[in-house]
Amino acid sequence: MKRSRFRFVHLSDTHIQPELGAPQAWQKAIRSINALQPSPAFVTTGGDLVMDAQAVDRARAILQFRLFREGIDRLRVPVYHTFGNRDAYGWRRDDAADNLPGFGKQMFQRMLGQRETYLSFDYLHWHFVILDSIRYNPPADWVAEIDEQQLEWLSRDLARVGKQRPIVLITHVPLFTIFPQYDAGTTVAPSEKIIVRNAKEVRSLYKDYNVRAVLQGHTHVVEECTYTGTRYITSGAVCGEWWRGPRSGVHPEGFVVLDCDGEDLKWQYVSYGWKAQTG
Repeated sequence: MKRSRFRFVHLSDTHIQPELGAPQAWQKAIRSINALQPSPAFVTTGGDLVMDAQAVDRARAILQFRLFREGIDRLRVPVYHTFGNRDAYGWRRDDAADNLPGFGKQMFQRMLGQRETYLSFDYLHWHFVILDSIRYNPPADWVAEIDEQQLEWLSRDLARVGKQRPIVLITHVPLFTIFPQYDAGTTVAPSEKIIVRNAKEVRSLYKDYNVRAVLQGHTHVVEECTYTGTRYITSGAVCGEWWRGPRSGVHPEGFVVLDCDGEDLKWQYVSYGWKAQTG
């Protein structure tokens, strides 16, 4: 078999908004990706593309998605999007209702032109799976969970691919992380909004497959954990600490560049040189 060698970029937690110079920073990040050598074959996003669509009015939500599109549309390669909790329109509004135009995940789907919030695709010998880790919890909340319909789909998708090909999973909320330990302390139970609450069940579906990595977002930190041979890579944030500097004073604004060679995967976190405009 011919050796597969390619590069791709995973960028997560852009949290785009009109304030704090975020649109300018976003364009700077895009220019940095376009300037990479070698160039990426494609880009995946990690969710929380906008600052917040849950509690704002329709005009504000649409503005944020448009600002996101103004950047992402400048990329010269295909882009595959992951849904994040902040991308859900109207879930935390007082008038939250299914008949609200664009409600929930519909605005994300329409504004980005991506029909599904979970999907899979192939690139050369590698298989990529984007999961939707966000479930509506009425009347005005959400939890991190891979629902039953999606679990059944994932089981079929993996069976179709087989146990030999290298696989990368992508999720907004982590399936495995030690973030709660160094953020809140070892005696504090992790929230169902920090780790996918049925992560053990999800992992059981792919434990016998060749899952080389799981790319995660949500916490804005740069982290790698390895468990039963799978690398869980938490991908920092384009926005750092929500456009107010590096996350926790440590993790700068940036994105992940991944290089695949055969079945090997190497990654690096790339800062695009943004300085927060908080004055």
